[in-house]
Amino acid sequence: MYELLILGVLTSRDMSGYKLRCVLESALVPRRPVSNGVMYPVLKKLAEQGFIVFVDQPNDPRGKRLAHITEAGMDRVQELMRQPVAEDGKRESIYRFKFRGMSAVDVATQERILADYEASNQTDRNVYQEVWEHLQDKLHQSDARHDALTWGCRSLELGIAICDAKQAWIDQCRVEMSQGGKHGNN
Repeated sequence: MYELLILGVLTSRDMSGYKLRCVLESALVPRRPVSNGVMYPVLKKLAEQGFIVFVDQPNDPRGKRLAHITEAGMDRVQELMRQPVAEDGKRESIYRFKFRGMSAVDVATQERILADYEASNQTDRNVYQEVWEHLQDKLHQSDARHDALTWGCRSLELGIAICDAKQAWIDQCRVEMSQGGKHGNN
């Protein structure tokens, strides 16, 4: 899973393992720390597969090395960006990883990723809305546990609001892509 983000980020610039770890942590949903014990074996594996090389920084007194994506790594990014995203617990993180690598793919692939994300988001929103309506019906029954149902509805309203915010973001990306803006440079 981390391969996609690491290679996608490296398409824009070389980075140290520390910086890549920070980017990875910020892109995970929910956000969580990533240890060196996780990060460096992934980088080692990518290097062994020929997707990255480490470049010495001669002016760095600590001898820091930066990860640099290879041509094989660029091909791998293209392949990973075209793969469908599974509807599982990693889905949101994987889409966030793909969004970080959007500049590495053509506009048609960018549009397909956004369309897939939109469909997934709409499915979530529909489920939240359906359950919310069911709970609203339950609230009107005399034996209802009003406090529990009210908080259930509030939780679903948060999910709906998040889905609406995601849709607004998708719409804005499309506008900018159609205008050749920051999301659609290819």
